[in-house]
Amino acid sequence: MTAILQLPAWLGAILAMLLAIAASAIPFVVLRRLLSEELPTRTRDVAETVAVRIGTIHGLILALVFAEAQSTHTNLQQEVSKELTTIEHIALELNQWDGPEKDALRGQLAAYVTAALQNEWQASASLRGSREARRAYTTLDHAILNLKAETPQQQSLRTRMIMNMDTLQDHRKARLSLAHRGLPSLFWWMALTGFAIIVGFFLVFPANLVHIAILSVYGAYTGLALYFILALSHPYAGPAAIDTVPYEMVLEDELGAPRVTSSQ
Repeated sequence: MTAILQLPAWLGAILAMLLAIAASAIPFVVLRRLLSEELPTRTRDVAETVAVRIGTIHGLILALVFAEAQSTHTNLQQEVSKELTTIEHIALELNQWDGPEKDALRGQLAAYVTAALQNEWQASASLRGSREARRAYTTLDHAILNLKAETPQQQSLRTRMIMNMDTLQDHRKARLSLAHRGLPSLFWWMALTGFAIIVGFFLVFPANLVHIAILSVYGAYTGLALYFILALSHPYAGPAAIDTVPYEMVLEDELGAPRVTSSQ
């Protein structure tokens, strides 16, 4: 299902709409020709009433899930921004450190950012994060804790770096948790089943051009909504992917390390 996210956004959206139109209009035309007899007016009225009620519930479910996916995606963006800001604070404090450990600490922070980009910025990443990123974080954390602060400035910097390392760990855990908060498969079953039921109720109407067009519009809009829900629930790939350029810029500008692209 996620293969459609590898396409350009405009092409993926169009393909999703075309698939939904085909899944709604084609069965309607074929089955309606097999059911050549017209149904009684009372039957059509009952079917229309039930279809409206089911359609309302189906639309409400899609709206709620879309809002949840959008909220999770927004929170993830915020946590990524907070993590990046914390990394920048640590880099700035390391630049102000005047001890001989400065270059080694900068290299360890660069190793953490590199490991996060290469091993955690992908859909297959573990909920606990990559072993390389955990090891890089632990190494840097221990190195900062073991720093010997001999001047008031060093004592202040060491205290702030320890606090920022704890904050960095919190934001990293939040990022990993939000990035793996995908939609349960039950939602997709409900969404597709509701779509099929509403399309089925159209069988009570004759297969003229107006009804085919109305059903096609419904299918296209539903396909577009499902495409955007799918995109928002996969932040590592597709049109809603979180941008990693700020991490790469920190590596290059703040830490003097080669820019590394994420493994998406």
